[in-house]
Amino acid sequence: MFIDAFNRRDVDGLIELSAPEVAFYPTALVGALREYHGHEGLREWVADLAEVEAGHQVRVREVRRLDGRRFVVLSEVLLDGELVSSSAMIAELDEQGLIAQARSYLSDEQTLIHLGLLPSEAIARSCG
Repeated sequence: MFIDAFNRRDVDGLIELSAPEVAFYPTALVGALREYHGHEGLREWVADLAEVEAGHQVRVREVRRLDGRRFVVLSEVLLDGELVSSSAMIAELDEQGLIAQARSYLSDEQTLIHLGLLPSEAIARSCG
């Protein structure tokens, strides 16, 4: 899973799960809000994390399908085992089932629903 590869800072694992032209928008937890494109962008992102010595980890609480190609990962950001923030990643898959686009948020699901980023009817559908 993408989050497991992130927690290991395993760029090859991230690339394996992502389309060649992936667009990734991480949170601004460790610096400026940026966007990363393609496999080279994922390499750059992991290097940026290493440069600022970001030691945070993500703990997945639940994965929910939004539609045929989109899903949300509801999670928590931990630093030294302590909860820092609720978080979520909304991702879209390409035709091959690879991540084509992903946006991460330091937010809980109710706030994302309120902002219109998550549909309220998707809350009942869970990916097993």
